[in-house]
Amino acid sequence: MQRVATDAVVVGGGAIGVACAHYLAEDGLRVTLVERGKVSHGCSFANAGLIVPGHSQALAGPGVMAEGLRHLMRRDGPFAIRPRPDPALARWLLAFRRACDPERSSRATRILTELSTVSLALFDDLVRRGEADFGFRAGPLINAYTAEGWADRADAFGDLLAELGSRSSVMDSDEVHELEPALSPRVRGALVIQDQASGDCYAFVRSLAAGLAARGATTLVDTSVERVLVRGGRAAGVATGDGEELEADLVVLAAGAWTPTLTRPLGLRLPIEPATGYSWTMPTWPDAPRTPVIFDDDHVVVLPLEDRVRFAGTLELAGFRDRPDPARLEAVVRTGREGLREAPADGQAWFGFRPLMPDDLPAIGWAPGLEGVLVASGHGTLGFTQSPVTGKLIAELVAGGSTSVPVRPFRPDRF
Repeated sequence: MQRVATDAVVVGGGAIGVACAHYLAEDGLRVTLVERGKVSHGCSFANAGLIVPGHSQALAGPGVMAEGLRHLMRRDGPFAIRPRPDPALARWLLAFRRACDPERSSRATRILTELSTVSLALFDDLVRRGEADFGFRAGPLINAYTAEGWADRADAFGDLLAELGSRSSVMDSDEVHELEPALSPRVRGALVIQDQASGDCYAFVRSLAAGLAARGATTLVDTSVERVLVRGGRAAGVATGDGEELEADLVVLAAGAWTPTLTRPLGLRLPIEPATGYSWTMPTWPDAPRTPVIFDDDHVVVLPLEDRVRFAGTLELAGFRDRPDPARLEAVVRTGREGLREAPADGQAWFGFRPLMPDDLPAIGWAPGLEGVLVASGHGTLGFTQSPVTGKLIAELVAGGSTSVPVRPFRPDRF
C-alpha cells in the first residue's frame, strides 16, 4: 500500500469537505481547506440534522416522477420541479427517470443504507474520541403518519427496513403519544425506527474544523476557487479568485451543488442539480419534543436540539434561486406546527441547496483521465448522515488500500 499524495487542497467547507480534510490530515497529509464563504455556512448551516441509516432510501423510485408532476403547479408541495429552459435539467430528469426503475432504485437504497450505517459508526467513534462535539443523540426516529390508511404504509416500510437490517415497530396513536407527548392528536400512528441518531450539523462541522489546525492543516475562508491547476496530466493545485495558486498533488472537490463548475473544465460532466430545502428554527420550550420526528405524509422533519427545535423539509428543483419561496417555507412551518401540540410563534428561516444526483448516489472517487483529483459531492439529502464515511473513503483512496465500502457504485463518471 502506497500513499498517492502528500499535499492536499480540499475545496468546500461543509460537512463533506471538512470530513475529508479531517481524515486526510489524520493520515498525515498536509491539508489546506478552502471555503468560498464561512465554514459550515452553506447547506450544513441549518439542515434537518438527522443521521439515519433507516431513512436512506433512494429518492428515485417507482411513482416519484408522477408525484413530482402532480406537484408542478403546487408551490407548497413536498417535492417540486420548476420547469426552465435548461438542457442540463432535461438531461438530469431523463437520468432520474431511468433511476426510478424498481430494480435500480432497490439497488441504490441498499447501497445508500450500507453507506449510512458505516457512517453512523464513524460518528460514534468521532464523539468517543473527542474529535467532534455537536449534541450527538443516538436513539429512535419516529416516522409519524396523519392520513388514513397509515397502518398499511407503516407495515410496508417496516418490512423494507427489516430487509435492509433496521429494527422498527409500528405504534398506534396511544403508543406513539406516550413515547412522544409533544405530538398533536392529528398523528394517527407511527413506525418507530431504532438505532438512528441526530445532532447539530453546523456544530459538527465547526468542531471538526477546529481540530484541523492541531494537525497542521490550514483553513482559508472567503476564498473562491476558480479552477483546478493541471500540469502534465495531473493535478498541481488550485487557482483562487484573487489570483493566488495553491500548490498540491491532490485536489478534493467537495463544493456541494457548485462542484460541477470545477469538474466541467476537467472533462467530467457531473449531473448535480441544486435541490432547495427549507428550515425554521425556534428556541425550545418546556413541552418541546424530545425525539426526532419525520411527518411522512409531508416529508417534514422535527429536530430537537439542545436549546432549539427545528422544522425542515421540502425538495425543490428550481436552480440556484436567489431568495426563498415563502409558500414552501410556510408549508414546512405549517406541517411542523400542526403535528405538535404547541410551538413558539417566532423562529429563524433558512434555505440551502442540496447537491442531488439523478440516481441519488453520491459521486465519490477519482476524476477520470487525470491523476490527483478526487470528487466527493452529490449526497442529496444525506450529506450530514454520510459525511464521516465519505471523508474516510477519500482518505482510504489516497492511501491506496482497500475501502470501508465498495466505491465503484459512486464513480463520478458513471453518467
